Parts: sequence; structure tokens; C-alpha cells
Amino acid sequence: MRSHPLVSSTSNLLNEDKFYKVSLVRRLHEDNLNSITDLALLGAGDLLIVQLWIRSCERVIDKGIKSLFHADRKIYKTLSVLDVGYMPKITNAAIFTITSAAKALTDLSIGFCDEVTDAAVQMLMDRPNHNSSQL
Repeated sequence: MRSHPLVSSTSNLLNEDKFYKVSLVRRLHEDNLNSITDLALLGAGDLLIVQLWIRSCERVIDKGIKSLFHADRKIYKTLSVLDVGYMPKITNAAIFTITSAAKALTDLSIGFCDEVTDAAVQMLMDRPNHNSSQL
């Protein structure tokens, strides 16, 4: 995947104290895959992000996903594309959080999330207005 032109490397932008610098960014793609943390995602929830790629961010667990979509966050209304693939600590609970909170979500990548089971995939299939070609 390539970065959005506004973001050459979000590894520096996604530090907990730097979110004010990316308030106008609508797409975030993480190039330095080890720098994203649960605390960084807490700040991302207040941004109007449309596309978020945090694939292979091994330091993010379900807690980070839940904080991203916590009540009164802006992102749950705007996020349409989310890639959480190759994240070994993501479980069904995170997938349930994502699908119940992200109202604009159209594309979700969960490939190689070893803790995500068939139950979560079935829940995605049963989601209203789902398009299985986007799973």
C-alpha cells in the first residue's frame, strides 16, 4: 500500500502528543509498523479519518480498537476503510466493536488475525448492507 500524499510517514504523526498536526488528514497509512500503540489510537478517534491502515501493528490489542471507537468519537461516523490485517492480538471482541461502532464502514481487512474466529466472520456476513466482496 502507498501512503497518502499528505502523509509521507505517519510513524512520527501517530505519537500520542502529535495528533494536532494531522487534524486535516483523511487517510492514515502506517509505514513504521511497530510504532502504533493503543494510546495513539485513542487520539485517532477524534479525527475525521476516512481510511486507516494499521496492518501488522503488533502493539495494538483489542483495548486500542475499543478506544478508537469509544462513544462520542468522530471516526465512527467517517471511517469507511480499515485494515487491521496481520495483527496477532486482535480478537473477535475487536471485530464486534468495529462493526457495531463504525457506521460508515464499507471495507474491513482482517486477514491473518489468528485470534479472529469464524463467529466474527459470520457476524460480518450477517451485518446489514454487507457486501461479501469487500470482506
